[in-house]
Amino acid sequence: MTDARSSFNGRAAPMPPSMNRSQPQLATAYAPGAMFTWEGGKGACVSVPVDSTPLTFGTGSARLEQILDAMNEYCASWLARGLNIQRAERVHERQLLDDCFYNPTRGGVAGVDIAIDRFTFLKPDRMGYLPGPLVYRCDACEVVREYISAAHQLADPLPTSCRAHNGERDCKWRQLDVVYVHWSGGLEGLSPYRNMLDGNGDPLRIKRCQCGTEDFRLIKQGQHFNRWRFQCTGCNAPREVFQADPFTLELLKPLMDAGEPHQWSEINMIPISYRASPVFYVQSARFIVYDNEADIISILGPNRTEDLIGRVAAIHGFGGGDPSPERIREQLATQGQDMMFSIYQNALQSDPAIAQSMLDAWYAMGAVVRDAQATPALRQQIDDRGGYARRYDPIRSTVEHEALKRRKLDPAGQSADLRVAQADLSAEHGDPAGAAAYSARVSADLVRAGIADMRLIRDLDMIEFSFGFTRVSAVPVTVQKNLPMPVRLMGFPRLQDNRRPVYVIEQQNEAIYVRLDPLAVAEFLRRNGVLSILPPAPKTLGGELIETYNDFGPFLRDFGIRDDASQVRARDIASTLYLLLHTLSHHVMHGIARFSGLDLGSMSEAIFPADLAFLVHRRGMTEDLGNISSMWRDHNAAFLNYLVSRRELRCGSGTLCDHRGGACPACVMVPETACIAGNQLLSRAALVGGQAPLWDADANLLQGYFAIVQELNAGAEGTAS
Repeated sequence: MTDARSSFNGRAAPMPPSMNRSQPQLATAYAPGAMFTWEGGKGACVSVPVDSTPLTFGTGSARLEQILDAMNEYCASWLARGLNIQRAERVHERQLLDDCFYNPTRGGVAGVDIAIDRFTFLKPDRMGYLPGPLVYRCDACEVVREYISAAHQLADPLPTSCRAHNGERDCKWRQLDVVYVHWSGGLEGLSPYRNMLDGNGDPLRIKRCQCGTEDFRLIKQGQHFNRWRFQCTGCNAPREVFQADPFTLELLKPLMDAGEPHQWSEINMIPISYRASPVFYVQSARFIVYDNEADIISILGPNRTEDLIGRVAAIHGFGGGDPSPERIREQLATQGQDMMFSIYQNALQSDPAIAQSMLDAWYAMGAVVRDAQATPALRQQIDDRGGYARRYDPIRSTVEHEALKRRKLDPAGQSADLRVAQADLSAEHGDPAGAAAYSARVSADLVRAGIADMRLIRDLDMIEFSFGFTRVSAVPVTVQKNLPMPVRLMGFPRLQDNRRPVYVIEQQNEAIYVRLDPLAVAEFLRRNGVLSILPPAPKTLGGELIETYNDFGPFLRDFGIRDDASQVRARDIASTLYLLLHTLSHHVMHGIARFSGLDLGSMSEAIFPADLAFLVHRRGMTEDLGNISSMWRDHNAAFLNYLVSRRELRCGSGTLCDHRGGACPACVMVPETACIAGNQLLSRAALVGGQAPLWDADANLLQGYFAIVQELNAGAEGTAS
């Protein structure tokens, strides 16, 4: 792709025009490097970056820290999976990461300190475009003509008459709708000219035939590209439609010459229509914003292990006493509350009761955590978590859940307890008898569903950002010519200041928060063979999950849907509980879509397995007009009945879906852009019982959560009577 500031014959090219699209569209479908056609299919263009509104983050911004942390984890996971490709040929790190993500000194992913100088954070409110590919074919004489830039075409326009017919026919030029792409990120027009290496090992384009002629015809023999041929207009010599990728050629050809085994199929690009999705896959991430919670990032870092142990131990009931004054001072310092320690110290000497109340308040805020009596298993998990996939790490998610409680669940006005009639959420508000009836009905329905807490969060702060793209495949590996190939994660093309753009969308949307009944979950785990007895109080189920967690991996490879009988993962607390929460989260999303009119693809989720909770939120940038709140106000009874209705958890695919694990697009699956786990770790059997997913090594059927809750409720009613 030609840079927007390229020049031709010494004349600076004008800045490209910009397009009008929504911010989510510009950050994804029209992000730099994407190819598209205008309405009506006339003329193809390539998106290029232009200066747009910069985002300024303050010193120590939690938002910036979260963005960089997410990018770093994404790149590290990408590199790890790519290096684990099983093949005879060596995979090099540079085949997996663009220079902006790579540390050339020590290898691996560039650290945060390096990365921050390589990127500019922008709102996606402007995007430029240039015509491309700049390769044209005359339908009359089949001659191909290529330009290196829009300025080149402007200076040397396409001829109006065919040279092949001595000017006796008018040319019928058509932009070629086929391009060369490569999994290294390369994209070129369908050129007859060959990429080679010069004497210094640098890529060089040879723009003529061996006979000296520069003009070629493109002979199309059918629709299949392998039947197309270029033909020299001078000597009629044919050329196959293939091209060497310049980046891969420069990297691998010298290694091949030195004896390292590689194949030319690793270097050659493939022809494909520019309308096909493999031409461009944008890479993006999203997260809940924890403003004023910068401690989330630092406490999860490698230098605060003891603080993290104390925080997790306090959340999940591992016990512990008050920390020493020195430890209190250190923890307050990390929160920027150094001045408070002297007040605490004075109170400790003059009035110990006031000092204890201050300490209790700090415990509640999370500014200070009790000294942990951590088990060896907890310490080992926190030591090992550096290699865990960030998205599924239960230690990270439990710290984030605690921050969510402090910011949105506990403060008055930030969320609405749906068991209580609210002014904007129930018509019964203001009528004491009606409000009491409403609360009794909703509470009973939630108990029937095994839900301990359900809340509406009115303004959930979210960030979605796109930071790069890939070609040929959206994941780190693609198979070409029966050989697994490493896919390179590319940063967007450079801006004028030589930095790469990162497009950040800040959102505030409604969300529904759900936390399950711990006793019902414990019984669900016990009956499905992964929990023998409840952990002794005050230790929680989440503490047990964290102690026994076995890393899911960044791409959930152990949980993929398989057609064979291979079973590679034993059922355990973490996988069984995630299966339950994730399936119920999708079921809630389907219910919201049915009763609110929101599209499934406009929602997403966050799972907090150690806290038995999940969050379903809207992702849209436009005003949501209270979609979720209005759904609850108008249809809460129907929505709650939907959740526990067995009929709603049947699948139109019947036994075929049941046999494959109880999850398919006809039932609980959602668009992959909306799912945190790529539609893995799902099964309707977790809710209504049935055959276990194919990854489950346990041959026993799963007992469904709703049936277990029903039995527990019936037993409780019998005892009460």
